[in-house]
Amino acid sequence: MIIDAHHHMIPLTYDEKTITAEAEYRYAVYGKGARSEGIQISLEEIRKRLTSYAPDPQGEKLLERMKQAGIDITILCITDNVELGLSEEQIMANNRACANIAGGSGGKILSLAGIDPRRKNAPELFRRCIEEYGMRGLKWHPDDGYYPNSREAYAVLAVAERLGVPLLTHTGPLPRAASPAVKRRAKFTEPIYLDDVLWDFPGLKVIAAHMGRFNWREWVQLAQFRPNLYGDLAMWQIFAVTSYERFCRDLRQILDVAGVDSVLFGSDAPGFTALVPNEQFIQILRELPRKAPPGVKFTEAEVEGILGENAKKAYGLSSK
Repeated sequence: MIIDAHHHMIPLTYDEKTITAEAEYRYAVYGKGARSEGIQISLEEIRKRLTSYAPDPQGEKLLERMKQAGIDITILCITDNVELGLSEEQIMANNRACANIAGGSGGKILSLAGIDPRRKNAPELFRRCIEEYGMRGLKWHPDDGYYPNSREAYAVLAVAERLGVPLLTHTGPLPRAASPAVKRRAKFTEPIYLDDVLWDFPGLKVIAAHMGRFNWREWVQLAQFRPNLYGDLAMWQIFAVTSYERFCRDLRQILDVAGVDSVLFGSDAPGFTALVPNEQFIQILRELPRKAPPGVKFTEAEVEGILGENAKKAYGLSSK
């Protein structure tokens, strides 16, 4: 089984201006600088791939992409940033749209709620997403301006622990966003702040998106001793393509220290699948037991765990 443990819900409509801006951003930040290192993709191809994702109000295009890539389940998430000015009604409508896509997928898509803990009624809004909309967890981007161990965050996490649903939270610095309204602050994304969360909410499962990226050693130190802490490989497909040997050696050390059941496959689509398609990243992972560099070994069982079995445990999914 293959589970994409980290996929963003795209806007229901994409106009040409939005597509062009997003494509130019992805190309400038990730694509252009990596061309000589393995990602041979043009700006026009990125734009073409992004265009193919939307509009998709029922998730039909997503389901078709999953079928082509051999992905059985996708964890679809919404993000919320109060600094963008969306009202409660607007963000709840976005969450409801995400939940409806999941609800119509026959169990192939599961949804995570996006509720910024700085919202006045954040705990109640999140409760509604889980109990009324049928969403399966919480997605945060603390880089928007809050710590995951803040008083406001804890009020929402108390609801998550009580309802038995996990938290998927961004870790690691990010480049400047395409929109000047989004100010990404790296200080809020350090994995160390999750230690308070894991101590104070022992029943909560926490997935650190990206494992801190280049701060993965800070994440792995925690994961070694915190069985409820997981990490996903979203954004790591860039490393796998542009620096394969380093990717293999880092992943081997991560599994050796954090445990083979701690790492999940995730795409961070659509932005990163526009650069490295899921089919390509999945193939790279599948071939690790045979193509890893000398001195680095992976087993088939470890790969199966990364591709899906570990996500079952992290997201509390049935083994059927």
